[in-house]
Amino acid sequence: MVQERFQRRLSAIIFSSDVVGYSRMMESDEAGTFERLKAYRRELGEPLIKVHNGRIVKLTGDGALVEFASAVEAVSCAVKIQRSALNRNTGALEDQRIVFRIGINLGDIIVDPDGDIYGDCVNVAARLEAFAPTGGIAISRAVCEQVRDHLPYAFEDRGEHPVRGLVRPVHVFVLGPDAIAGLSIIEPSLSPIRQPKPGCPGG
Repeated sequence: MVQERFQRRLSAIIFSSDVVGYSRMMESDEAGTFERLKAYRRELGEPLIKVHNGRIVKLTGDGALVEFASAVEAVSCAVKIQRSALNRNTGALEDQRIVFRIGINLGDIIVDPDGDIYGDCVNVAARLEAFAPTGGIAISRAVCEQVRDHLPYAFEDRGEHPVRGLVRPVHVFVLGPDAIAGLSIIEPSLSPIRQPKPGCPGG
């Protein structure tokens, strides 16, 4: 029997899988919460993912698994999503705000013929999401090393953390909602940004 060979490629993976307080919101107003989440995806998430050449692999209840060919594009997209969500929530009642946590990792993945993706890279991205602050972003060291010379975002080094299901610890860097709120949205730079960014490893 010839063993099936799966396609592999290097990808930056966004795993946005936690609308904060989603279960409580669904219990309180199931239909309204579902419609608000759909509107966020349609009007905010999907257009930004398309602009940054991302691909929505699948929706996962209150989140999404998204693939990018570039870590820089993935982080740029995540920052814009969080910034746009922050603006959109301004003036909204607290129990009607859709607030995300986003995790991003970079690595080798297995691509199923149906388009789904698997592998350690995806698993780490999903675990990273749990380290992201409410309304913020958590990235791996691999992502941080790729974006530090192209995006002026000062990710905070949170050190290494043991992660359930993984043998090795994961080095986590975070960008919180307050930092995102104060950012000027910058498009990815083709030329390296020379000044050092706090948090990311030196180069």
